[in-house]
Amino acid sequence: LRRLGWSLQPPKAGMFVWAQPPASWRDSMSTMDFAMMLLERGHVAVSPGSGFGPSGEGFVRLALVENENRLRQAVRQIGRCLQQGEETAGERGEDAETGRK
Repeated sequence: LRRLGWSLQPPKAGMFVWAQPPASWRDSMSTMDFAMMLLERGHVAVSPGSGFGPSGEGFVRLALVENENRLRQAVRQIGRCLQQGEETAGERGEDAETGRK
């Protein structure tokens, strides 16, 4: 995820990672909208940080409950989803995250 521009801290214990999506995405949509986009376009489920209180906005929570291959697959899907969003918006002359010109 760091290679994709995400900020995160590996968990010291437990199975959850709190991560900040790239600034270009988190600055233009809520974490709820971002989580829904990942689910609909990338088929990857994350928990929006806002579901855990106001200070969770700007973060998503990922559960490390799958095997390593599935986690790698999820990261690839997230990368593709974000890249496709940027490319599609660029072709239309729109902002990648908001879809506005």
